[in-house]
Amino acid sequence: MNESASKWFENQFLTALGIDRDDAIRPVVQQLVRATINQHSCLTVPDQTLLELLQTHEVVGAPGERTPLTLEHDNLYLARYHQYEQEVAAMMTTRNRPAGDIDTASLLKGLTQEFGEEPHDRQKLAALLALTRQLCIITGGPGTGKTSTVVKILKLLLKTEPGLRVHLAAPTGKAAMRLSQSIASYDDTIKPEVKTLHRLLGMRRDGRTFRHGPGFLIPTDLMIVDEASMIDLPMMHRLLRALPETARLILLGDPNQLPSIDTGNVLADVCRGDNGFSNEFAHQAEPLVGRIPITAIPTKLTNAICELTKSYRFTERSSIGRLARAIEQGETELVTSDDGTVTTVDHYAPDQLLEVWQDYLALLQNGGSTADQLLRIFERTRLLCSRRSGTPGVETINLDIESALETLNLKATGDDFYHGRPVMVTRNDYNLGLFNGDIGICTAAESSSHYRVHFADGREFAVTRLPAHETCFAMTVHKAQGSEFDKVVLIMTDETGAAADQLLNRELLYTAVTRAKSSIIVVGEPRNWQLAMARSAARNSGMTRFLQRTSTDQTEAKGPSDP
Repeated sequence: MNESASKWFENQFLTALGIDRDDAIRPVVQQLVRATINQHSCLTVPDQTLLELLQTHEVVGAPGERTPLTLEHDNLYLARYHQYEQEVAAMMTTRNRPAGDIDTASLLKGLTQEFGEEPHDRQKLAALLALTRQLCIITGGPGTGKTSTVVKILKLLLKTEPGLRVHLAAPTGKAAMRLSQSIASYDDTIKPEVKTLHRLLGMRRDGRTFRHGPGFLIPTDLMIVDEASMIDLPMMHRLLRALPETARLILLGDPNQLPSIDTGNVLADVCRGDNGFSNEFAHQAEPLVGRIPITAIPTKLTNAICELTKSYRFTERSSIGRLARAIEQGETELVTSDDGTVTTVDHYAPDQLLEVWQDYLALLQNGGSTADQLLRIFERTRLLCSRRSGTPGVETINLDIESALETLNLKATGDDFYHGRPVMVTRNDYNLGLFNGDIGICTAAESSSHYRVHFADGREFAVTRLPAHETCFAMTVHKAQGSEFDKVVLIMTDETGAAADQLLNRELLYTAVTRAKSSIIVVGEPRNWQLAMARSAARNSGMTRFLQRTSTDQTEAKGPSDP
């Protein structure tokens, strides 16, 4: 939302609340509205005098009171976001319990068959949680085996419960497709349909209401959701309310990535702090997975979260892996590599862009290229930008590349469509089965001006049937979440305005770097990298506080086979 639109919304909201210009709480409510527009779920109010004013104001209430604003401790909320946080925390807490009686001998046999004899295996521990608990959150960076672990969990569960009703989902169409492909690459006998969360919940045509909810639950015994870092607070609330009380829930994700586009940062919030494992769980798990660390102070999510730490994509010597770990640890210097896998360029130069696409251009210039060939080459490389508009941003860079294509006679001046144009869908179309983030390649038959767009799953559509879409030689880092490429070019802009923390931050760098499998080129002045490392995309939230144990709730979470 731009500055003028934000100001208009802010004034409309204050007017609706009846807060006039001389009201003492007007400035802090203005700050709350701005924080909400920037996807924070609450505003922390450190000033005691302001807190006392808020406590006595008619539009502000304590938790549970029917007022537009809610104040809890020093956090001020729009009432619905307080409700979302409180209920998400409560639903996760309730679900964090044993799944039922466990046959330890059978469980040990199954875990050994799928994961081997090695006792200190984090994947095996994650599987133990998923098999014995109703809530399991598996975290880890790219290449740590989250998907392969889930495949093994599915095999073990389906072996013991053949009639198990399994649902798999992801926040976006692109992420859903990648999860489906990943599962098939590990085991082609497991073929569950992977849906977007919107489709799973049955989003209606109005785009605001959903078929499934407390009155009509999703008929499932096991719900697996990938890319959980992309799930915003309202969507997590909808999902949890739509699950049967007895269903297992497995969330997969990387809390170090960029937070969701909309309000909240649920995965990072629930993973913050030392949730760990209880003494009782560790004792009962030891014969199955060896010794595991015990938390000193249990939380409401103790025994629910397992972080996978070993990367199978990046070796210890991998320059990209070292860079990702350096970002996680807060190291501010961008260290390049002698082997050319991590390199830098100080300034954006449009004439250098085509060098990145040499293989793709060669295929176009040779003629006779098929959609499959183009897609395969195109998906190896991506230009990722920290911003959409401005220079250099996604829009500018895509125009620069298309201008260069015109110079090479690979695109007619003024034509929107041309052979080899990469197209990204930007709006879901459930009738066509096309979703925001889906990428296809435009082709034309010989001697024909009728263009069609081909997608990786083999489907093709006339360009006139496509929902909203855009050229995607370059895309934002946000849009690349859930994807991976051989080569990544990250183009950083100089961000110093009010929105700098949102546009260029440590989480954006981490997300961009971990999209690359073989090499990354970082474009931008070194100081931009250092500025980004000093910023965080963290969002204000009370979720962590809701998930901490209270003084009257200090009993240990139960182990895997507790009644």
